Amino acid sequence: MKITKNTLIVVLYFVMFAVHFVLWQLFVKDFVPTFIRYYLFLSVIFMMVLTVLSILKRIYPNYLGFAFMGLLLVKLSLMFIVMNRLNLAVVPQFKLHFIPPYLISLVLETLYAINLVNSVTVDNSKDEKNQ
Repeated sequence: MKITKNTLIVVLYFVMFAVHFVLWQLFVKDFVPTFIRYYLFLSVIFMMVLTVLSILKRIYPNYLGFAFMGLLLVKLSLMFIVMNRLNLAVVPQFKLHFIPPYLISLVLETLYAINLVNSVTVDNSKDEKNQ
């Protein structure tokens, strides 16, 4: 079974979730519903970004970069709304617990987008050679 780069990105995201959850249980042991809701939302947004980028690659392959930047703007806006709704400020040192997972998911999404853009570039160069 060959693991693709895209599958590896999704697996790394869920490994990050598992490691963070174990560390949370060992050291904090509180605010578990907040943690679960936050990660559930972050997971849905993460998968949404990957799915939308994959769909847009087929429809508008030349505009993937713009779509990625727009999706990041939407994701950041939604994160601020959710952070206020979950009352993350009551969690002690919430910046240490909630910002790194967001940044890691951002890095993984960026790597996914880079892979898509590179595959579009390779496909375009193959088309030019065939003409």
